[in-house]
Amino acid sequence: MPKRFISLLSVFIFIFTSLAGRCAYIALSNTYQVADTYNSYTLKIGTLYTNFYDRTGIKLNNNKTYYAAVIRPNEKCLSELDKLFTADEIKEITEELSDGYPIVKYIEKFADTKYIKLFKCYDNSVSACRHLLDKSCGGIENYASEEIGSLSVNFSVDALGRLLSGDEGTVVNDNYDSNDGIVLSIDSKLQSIAEDAAKSIPKGAVVILDTQTSEILACVSKGDDYVNRALSPYAIGSVFKLVVAVCALENNIDPLYTCTSKIKVADMTVHCQKNKRHSMQTIKTALANSCNCYFVNLALKLGSDKINETAKKLGFGSSFNIYRNWNVNSGTFPDENTLSSRGQLALIGFGQGKLTDSPLHFASVISCIANGGSYNSPTLDILSTLIKDEDKEKDKNQVISENTTEKIKEYMHYVVTNGTGSTADYHNKTAGKTATAQSGIYNNQTEILNTWFAGFYPYNSPKYSIVVMRENGTSGAGDCCPVFRSIVEKIDKM
Repeated sequence: MPKRFISLLSVFIFIFTSLAGRCAYIALSNTYQVADTYNSYTLKIGTLYTNFYDRTGIKLNNNKTYYAAVIRPNEKCLSELDKLFTADEIKEITEELSDGYPIVKYIEKFADTKYIKLFKCYDNSVSACRHLLDKSCGGIENYASEEIGSLSVNFSVDALGRLLSGDEGTVVNDNYDSNDGIVLSIDSKLQSIAEDAAKSIPKGAVVILDTQTSEILACVSKGDDYVNRALSPYAIGSVFKLVVAVCALENNIDPLYTCTSKIKVADMTVHCQKNKRHSMQTIKTALANSCNCYFVNLALKLGSDKINETAKKLGFGSSFNIYRNWNVNSGTFPDENTLSSRGQLALIGFGQGKLTDSPLHFASVISCIANGGSYNSPTLDILSTLIKDEDKEKDKNQVISENTTEKIKEYMHYVVTNGTGSTADYHNKTAGKTATAQSGIYNNQTEILNTWFAGFYPYNSPKYSIVVMRENGTSGAGDCCPVFRSIVEKIDKM
């Protein structure tokens, strides 16, 4: 015990002696003589970038704080270093101070210091919707963020640039506490609900849009990297059957078809999942059962021109501005030459082949169906405040007839009450479509599947379009429907 005490005491004496020597050097050096001057040395300690707010006025960034410790090169400041820093940090700080100028160090917690001045600073990091907002994720900060304020301290120096002793500095607050910023369509409550529901998804995305405007209310990307999966293109599988069904009803086609579990097109054979024999099917029952054979047959009946026309009206294969000049690609859609092949046309019938789409864009397709046929691309603008009521009807981009959307909504409700989407049912108020899409990517000879559920809520008066997607999943019913149900249950209790 005595040896340990002596050892610790020796270390303390060494550190104290070093600091005392440094203090003497700084305090007695001619570098810090007083002189009359109008010159100054500016130490910038904080920068404020554009504030982003959700639609209710809740700040989405700049809402965490830390402290800037301004340390002057004098004995009094050095005597307080041990209140804020470790021995190793103190050694580095004293070395920096030997240049004769004040420095700034950042700390997380406030401490009671008399000579070292502490200033509250704003952490510019994003606290919500990280993938959608953060610059490192390719978010909105790349397109709509700029420096709007700064915090600094000015110190007087003499004609030779030497710091004047006794000068504690003058604080210059240049709009640093500004509340100016940009209001986005995000709803923090819905964002929190979506993030909580998505905890069961290791990699994937959840999107919630306003059905009337396709305003982005919540956007979650899951994964340990900087990729925004909500904006990324994926194989979408059976959710695209909704588009084929829309195309058929718009062209007054609703054939009866007997599913025998497989259908042969040219040299390709398509099977229904688990080789299920669905027997006699209509569009309504085929959607509920997610019958691949029915939709292959339906696509062949429709032909490439009609499917291509419907898909283009709904924004497939195109790009759109999510905010100002932030342009996002929805995904890929096979060209006319590709769809001239019966094999490729058959694949597009159940959402496979050379077709990809992002969860964000597909949510806008759901919105179009839910709102009666008016298509709007996803946006972070609050359109409801930008467009006058009398202009809304005039500006509607009606791409599907209301009669068709009423039928499709009924069929999507049937998917939940009597089909593959039963685990998304919530008090008979939900509607949607499942998908288990083949990605064409293999891991240890096992193909990775993208699983989906795309739907709207509530069924009788659609307000929210919701898309849930999981990478490397098992099934839409097992992976995504429970997430969707959790979201609508919490919305219902808001």
